[in-house]
Amino acid sequence: MARKAGFIWDIDGVVLDSPHEEAWRMTLAQEPWNTEGLTSDFYFTHVASRPRYEGANNILDLLGVYERLGAGTNQERTALLERYASEKDALIKELISKGEFKLFTDAVALLLKARRAGILQAAASASKNAATMLRNVTRSRVLREVGDDFGAMSEGDTLYSMFDFDACGVDLPGKVQMLEYAARGLDEMTDEGIERYFVFEDAASGMEAAKSLGYLAVGVWRLGDREALEKAGADVVVDDLGELELEDLLELGR
Repeated sequence: MARKAGFIWDIDGVVLDSPHEEAWRMTLAQEPWNTEGLTSDFYFTHVASRPRYEGANNILDLLGVYERLGAGTNQERTALLERYASEKDALIKELISKGEFKLFTDAVALLLKARRAGILQAAASASKNAATMLRNVTRSRVLREVGDDFGAMSEGDTLYSMFDFDACGVDLPGKVQMLEYAARGLDEMTDEGIERYFVFEDAASGMEAAKSLGYLAVGVWRLGDREALEKAGADVVVDDLGELELEDLLELGR
């Protein structure tokens, strides 16, 4: 039964919490920006889930940084924008290399149980940092924070090792194409093919993409509007994946 199911995981926001918000804020506090006001509410309203330059521009514009630094022309604003985004990128790579990001232990526990059960799993994230973060989660960290690896990990394994297919940071037009790519990668690993795909997502757009492909959609409510996940067609919405037993999850939609 396990081999007839495939799990496709969004990473950032579901399995791990990348330090994007913190990196934008820490960079903004340094020279020459020296600006406060990048609250979590501001971040989720004006920066999160937006293209890098759009989010950076919103920070510099709405918090008055362009004006304070005397950037009156498009050329001057573009130069500041590129510098700010570049400094933030350098900082986030440093934070990730140090493991300074959060594990969502409920998701990690479920994916380890699925691994132990022989379910094929793909990591699917638009973030180019997702795979790097997964590689930086060692077995010792899993044991320390989750409390158990459920017999799925060996010494030297990382969380990245727990996935059978990597669809992170691939240059594809949208979420639908990413899910198709991940599903195809898993399907090609089996002789008989996978009958049912389960997509774990924290965004309504991810729910919609999954349902458009006929996949089962598990909405993971971390922040924002829970009702949006339900309206997008999620088969189930939870704020803690520990609420779902693996056996019950596999019966969804039957």
